[in-house]
Amino acid sequence: MSSKVLKDGTVLAFDATSQSIQVLRKASILIENDRISAIEENFDALPTPDGVEVIDVSGKIVSPGFVNTHVHMWQSVYRTLGPNTTLSQYFDWVSQASEGARAAFTAEDIHISALEGYLEGLNSGVTSCVEHAHNNWSAPVMEAGYRAAVEGGARVWWCYDVAPRPAFSVDEQWAMYSDLKQDESRRVLPGLSLDGLGWTVLNKDGTGLDLIRQKKDELNLEALTVHHLGGPWPQGNSSPTCVCEENNIPAAGLPIIFSHAPFLTESDMKALRDHDMFVSITPESECHYGHSQTTGHLISDQASIGLDTTWTFSGDMINQTRLWLQLVRLRNYTKTLDAGLLPNANPMPVEQAFLLATRQGGRALHRDDIGVITVGAKADLVVFNGDSPNMLGWRDPIAAIVLHANAGDVEHVFVDGEWRKRDFKLVNLSQPWEGLRTQFVEASRRIQAELAVPPALPEKLWGIGEFGDVDHVSTVRK
Repeated sequence: MSSKVLKDGTVLAFDATSQSIQVLRKASILIENDRISAIEENFDALPTPDGVEVIDVSGKIVSPGFVNTHVHMWQSVYRTLGPNTTLSQYFDWVSQASEGARAAFTAEDIHISALEGYLEGLNSGVTSCVEHAHNNWSAPVMEAGYRAAVEGGARVWWCYDVAPRPAFSVDEQWAMYSDLKQDESRRVLPGLSLDGLGWTVLNKDGTGLDLIRQKKDELNLEALTVHHLGGPWPQGNSSPTCVCEENNIPAAGLPIIFSHAPFLTESDMKALRDHDMFVSITPESECHYGHSQTTGHLISDQASIGLDTTWTFSGDMINQTRLWLQLVRLRNYTKTLDAGLLPNANPMPVEQAFLLATRQGGRALHRDDIGVITVGAKADLVVFNGDSPNMLGWRDPIAAIVLHANAGDVEHVFVDGEWRKRDFKLVNLSQPWEGLRTQFVEASRRIQAELAVPPALPEKLWGIGEFGDVDHVSTVRK
């Protein structure tokens, strides 16, 4: 791999001492192999190896890549199918638990759907993903999802959801996971979801920790993830309190990410901090589906940002970050206003939102070299062009990204120092875009036609959860 220099850009470097972004107004970055090897504000002081490729980024913003800590890429072909769906409707309709969804997808559908999802992320600067891979109902389907992660070009923690399936037993799934051809680039890293394993791992008898330790050694695991809701949602054993105090899973020494976790208790928040575990807040999903998110603003020090199901809404981290910033501001402003007082300060700076989408994702994975621009960090970088009508005139580069940018402003993307988007166009694809696009559209039209009509809601969710009426909003005058 040739060395590269990003010359004279506005660089959003990370200062570990202050735990904040250091804006370097005119700086150059040397990339050697997959790492940032030097950052200099004086280009002439930057070492330049023979044959180095120099990319002029003057007038542009150089950002760390976004880290998406929760997503299900295999569902991308559903795009626009469920603009008004709820989480309760989702399960029996289009999830991995749906017989209709399992029947609709071929293995190649899974592959093309997930592959396009990774490319959507790269197009908007998402360089790292935690994939909650619950495409788990057959060996070909499992392999296809993994192959898409390898071919996608992003950095992926592929957290497979081992779950009992009629045609694909748990033992067969463990064997298949062991036999998957490892990614030679080491960009796709093995992990596990605890959802399907909950009956085995989160059973409060101590054996779950032994299993995780065993699989960590066998599979070289690098992360664990689990869905957790709480509140009025039917309860399982997935809370941070249960994972820690009743099962001691952190003793396995792996990062643990709780997706959504909208109703954390004081005990849960203490467990997150005591064991350095993280929440993945997925703002648009939690607004769209009805999960809610009542406690995320209280745990920002142990939180990151994710996307969830990108077929229901945008698949870029810029929108998610902006939405979460404004939701937190609204919540905290409202608290003051409800007391009959006027807010005297803004509750959340844009820099904190930016860190949630970048550096906090790296922290969630216990990686100091992900989601930051520092010497020694992975060369996962995004270059924003500030010349568009929505960006023109920027002075504060963090505000420009969080409050004004969109995916169309992403000019270049690098993962491990390799080009993934160049001059506003995705490059180095595993197959030509035209063919990929054709396959994706065909699969999307066919699968959406098969699943066009959602099933009726059950009387109770999983026989437990009580449904309630929701106030509707309309522009129609009555």
